[in-house]
Amino acid sequence: MNVVNMAASTVAQGAKPSVNKEQTKKEDKNPVAQTKDIVKNYTDKQLYAAVLAATIGSAAVVGGIMHGKVSGLNKIKGELENSVNALRNVNEQIVREGEGLIQRNQALKEQLDNAIEASYTPEENQIYNEIRQKIANSKIEYDVTNPPVVGKREFSVNENGLQYPKTHQATDIRSNIKETNVPKITFDGRFDYELPSNAEIKITKVDPGEVKPMPKTSTSISESYAESVQWDNDKISRDIIQNFYDGHGQTLDGVKFKFEPLQNGKYKVRIEGKSTYNPDKAVFIGESTKRNDPNAAGNYGEGIKMASLKLLKDKGAKEVKIGSNNWQVNYSLEKNNLSDKRVLSYSMEKTPVYDGNYIEFETGDKDLLESLRKSIKRFYSSSNTHFKCPDFENKYFGFKKLPKGEKGGLYISGQRFEFNGEYDGLNEIALFIKQKPPVKVLDPSRDRTSINTNQLEDIASWLAEECTTTNEKLQILKALEEYGYKTRNKTPMNEFVVRFANWSRFGLNKIKEVQFPENCVAYSNCSNDILYDLESNGYKVFDETYTGIGMRTIHELIGEARKHSPIAPNEVQKEKIVILKEALKKLAPALEGKHFTPEELDTKIYVFDRMAQGEKSMYKDTLAEAITDFSESKGFWIDKSYLDEGKFGEVLETALHELSHKAGGDGTSEFGYKLTNVNKEVIKQIINNPRTKKELASLNRLWDDLENTIAA
Repeated sequence: MNVVNMAASTVAQGAKPSVNKEQTKKEDKNPVAQTKDIVKNYTDKQLYAAVLAATIGSAAVVGGIMHGKVSGLNKIKGELENSVNALRNVNEQIVREGEGLIQRNQALKEQLDNAIEASYTPEENQIYNEIRQKIANSKIEYDVTNPPVVGKREFSVNENGLQYPKTHQATDIRSNIKETNVPKITFDGRFDYELPSNAEIKITKVDPGEVKPMPKTSTSISESYAESVQWDNDKISRDIIQNFYDGHGQTLDGVKFKFEPLQNGKYKVRIEGKSTYNPDKAVFIGESTKRNDPNAAGNYGEGIKMASLKLLKDKGAKEVKIGSNNWQVNYSLEKNNLSDKRVLSYSMEKTPVYDGNYIEFETGDKDLLESLRKSIKRFYSSSNTHFKCPDFENKYFGFKKLPKGEKGGLYISGQRFEFNGEYDGLNEIALFIKQKPPVKVLDPSRDRTSINTNQLEDIASWLAEECTTTNEKLQILKALEEYGYKTRNKTPMNEFVVRFANWSRFGLNKIKEVQFPENCVAYSNCSNDILYDLESNGYKVFDETYTGIGMRTIHELIGEARKHSPIAPNEVQKEKIVILKEALKKLAPALEGKHFTPEELDTKIYVFDRMAQGEKSMYKDTLAEAITDFSESKGFWIDKSYLDEGKFGEVLETALHELSHKAGGDGTSEFGYKLTNVNKEVIKQIINNPRTKKELASLNRLWDDLENTIAA
């Protein structure tokens, strides 16, 4: 593909004609017309940008840019200028063609007016009297106040589509979970609670071997660094507890908490677990084994060190003790030899063997005690009912809908994350991601700060594209159906489900089309009254995204909302409508079959007032408007003032103009050539058929007589 073709292709992708594919008529196409819709709205600058994008793309392939060859760039520049000039010439040709088309239609319109005016001779009264009698006896056979509904399609189930589930049933996974009430902290700060143990616990045991005591050693972490670590009590508690959670095989079962008031006004905190590990995990940042474990809550091995720093700097601790097996590391803030500033320091001592691990410190912050207590429910355990009988679960994720008003949360690897700044940030649902998402989806930052709605949507895309089968996608969409409904006030779960539905179309197990029930419709532009009526009649209105997986739209269900308010025409206007309809019948030999069906020529005309309240803001310059339905003309609207004041030839040409819109909208080549051909056929019939001339002249006279009647 050469550069010009690449550029044209690039432009074409961004400038598709608005014509419905069903409206396109192959016989109306020519090469210039096909190109017109592509570039007619593009300036030279836009053409240049399109060619530039294509040229850079081709240059990257051959290495012209990647290797920085100046000569290659100069060559590209020359090709680019040639391409822009070529496209500019095409654009100019298209503009000339379009202007010529407009001029031809204008000339044909004038010919039509002249033919009607010139063909009348007053002495030929016989035809005139016949026409007048026929018009007097004719009536409008349709309801002029009830325009047709267009765009409506009959509901039909796609037999090849997937069956949308009729009902949803929650799972019985972890049905044995029994909620236990975590006791309150007493008024004086006492708390003693051990989570129940069960068979799910998978204790990590490591033999440290011989331990050599270490004297006080300074780290490179200064006291002031604590100010840059934006951790409140909840984050400190999270990183203390997650080490026990990971050590028990991703559960808090079996972990023991004990708080005791002291004589000095502080509280002694001791948390114990059953796993054992080496002292280097308590000392060296980056020595964590969790980074490559998708199920572990931690990543970098620094959480306990940063938590210790915050306890020492901000929470009144003089020392933080971390121990396991036969060793204990003691953290404190000490001045070092380089400056008077304090740095995080540690020493290690040998202790009697302890089968487990612990952390121990003193704090004067009673709120920290409450945060530690609340954090027990922020991890998976056999007493956390957020994981009991979820509505859906596979090996990647699950969710449980909660009772109305109950706070839920987002869990990743069994640990509840902040969502929009709150640990209870999801209302009425617990969503748990069983493994850490890949970095491309969610970067596991060291601080693991609050997740926002955009990140939640990215997770939804990943789950839909990579982590669910087609059958599971349907189960999920059914279980979370209410979050897929169209709503003005979208919650994060609305955004999650809409994104999940949209991305269900992609990936290995993508959904191509679903057999939705008849009462399910996807939103398309309509009034609130229509929405209310649909919902009152049992319809479920979903987000417009659901059209991508086969759901029909409101438009397809009830058709287009009426654009104008119809006006009941007066007697003179009725007679003019009859005259117009009769004129189209007289032109049927030229138009029927080739351009219009008999039903289309027996057109329906509806009157509106373009200057009425509610109309003039959008339609004050509109004299007429076509009513089309899937490339079929259903009639047209006409402004009452234009009907009252317009000349017969002008209004007849307007009727032909609006009928021709079945081929496409204003500005499209399909419409332009349709109108040109229609006008040509009409002129040919008038010129070659003397009776047609006299009939149209008689209709013209009747129209003028009505004008004179109004004037009198």
